[in-house]
Amino acid sequence: MRTLRQVPLQPRRDAWVEVNLGAIEENAKAIRQKIPADVALMAIVKADAYGHGAAMVLPTLQASGVSMAGVASMDEAIYLRQAGIKMPVLVIGVVPDWAFQYATDHDIQLTIFAHHHLESLRKAYEQDHTPFKVHIKVDTGMQRIGIGWEAAAAFVAHCQSLPYIQVEGVFSHLADSHDPAMNQVQLARWASVCAQIDPLPRYVHISNSGHALAPEAFSPAAQTQTPNTLARLGIAFFGYGKHPLCQGLNLKPVMSLKARIMHLHTVPPDTGISYGHHYHTPVDAERLVATVPLGYADGVPRCLSSQIVGMLAGQAVPQLGNITMDQMMFDVTEVPGVAIGDTITLLGQEDPKRPDQAIWLDDWAAKAGTIEYELMCALRVRLPKTYTR
Repeated sequence: MRTLRQVPLQPRRDAWVEVNLGAIEENAKAIRQKIPADVALMAIVKADAYGHGAAMVLPTLQASGVSMAGVASMDEAIYLRQAGIKMPVLVIGVVPDWAFQYATDHDIQLTIFAHHHLESLRKAYEQDHTPFKVHIKVDTGMQRIGIGWEAAAAFVAHCQSLPYIQVEGVFSHLADSHDPAMNQVQLARWASVCAQIDPLPRYVHISNSGHALAPEAFSPAAQTQTPNTLARLGIAFFGYGKHPLCQGLNLKPVMSLKARIMHLHTVPPDTGISYGHHYHTPVDAERLVATVPLGYADGVPRCLSSQIVGMLAGQAVPQLGNITMDQMMFDVTEVPGVAIGDTITLLGQEDPKRPDQAIWLDDWAAKAGTIEYELMCALRVRLPKTYTR
C-alpha cells in the first residue's frame, strides 16, 4: 500500500496540530548558513519527525539544504520510501538481523557495530549480490549501542575489506552536548578513533543539534583534529534544542496545538470541576467554563492539570481541573462574546503580531519536569495535522 503525502484539509475532530512549513524552511536555511558548506546536513526525522510528519516536512528540508534523512527503525525508513522520499535514508538505530534484506530492496543505509551483523549481512548478500551501504556506530561514552571506541578502528578496517559492505560512514553520539567536560572526554576518544582509520569513510559524524550549533563545533581547529563531514540535526529544525552558546540564530518553533470550544456552561461558586474536584470555583463568583475535545490521550500530560493556559481572543485563559483522557476545561469568563466553535490556542502564537503571547513546548516541559522531545512526540499519537506556511 502506497502512502501519499497529503494535507488533511478538514480534520474530523475539533482539535489538531498545526505545522508551519515556512518556519521549518527558515530554520533549515539558518542552520545551513551556520554550518560550513562542505559539511552535509542530515535531518533526524524519527518518530514521524518528532510528531511533525516526516513525509510532509522532508521535501521542505531538502529544498532548504538537507541532503540525508535519519530514522530510528526499518519500518520508518520503508514508510519514507513508500511516501515517495528519494533522498538517502540512514537507520541510526538497531535493525534486527532478519530485516537486513529490506535495506537493498529500498536503498536504505544501515547502522552496524557488531560481528554478528557481518555474518547476517554476508548471508543476505548471497541472495542478490548487492553490497549493503552501512554506517558504523562507535560508542564513545553514551553506553547505548555501538562498538567500543577502543576496538572501533580495527572493526572499521575489517568492514572496509569485505566485498558485501560499502562503508558510507562512521559515527558516534554525544551523551550531553551541552556539557563541555563530558564533550571533551567523548571528542578526545572520537579523535583517537578517527586518527586510526585510513581511509576515513565519506561521512564522519558526531554532532547533533546541540553540538552542531555551538560556535566551536566546526572551527578550523576542531576540523583539523577530527574532520566531521556530516551534522545530524533533529529538534533544531523544529525550533527547539538550541545550544546556550549559539549566537545569531532565531529558530522558530514549528508546532502549534489548537482546539475548538464544543461546550460552554456557567459553573456556580464553590463548585468542583473535573475528576476528583481538585479545583473549585471561587466561593464568591461563578465562572464561564469552556470544554474542548483534547486530553491526555492526545499527548497533553495530565500532570499539567491546572498549570497551563490557552490563548483566546488575545487573552490568556487558564485550564481548570484535572485534564481528562479526551477533554479539558478552560475559564473563559473574562473573554467577551465567546461562543461555541471559537478556537483556543494551547501551543503556538494566536496572533502573529503578538510574539509576547506565544506559548511553546519549553514552557510545558519546564512545568512537567521533562523535555520538549517527549511532549512533541506524544502529540503525534491521534491528533490530525494541518500544514501552513
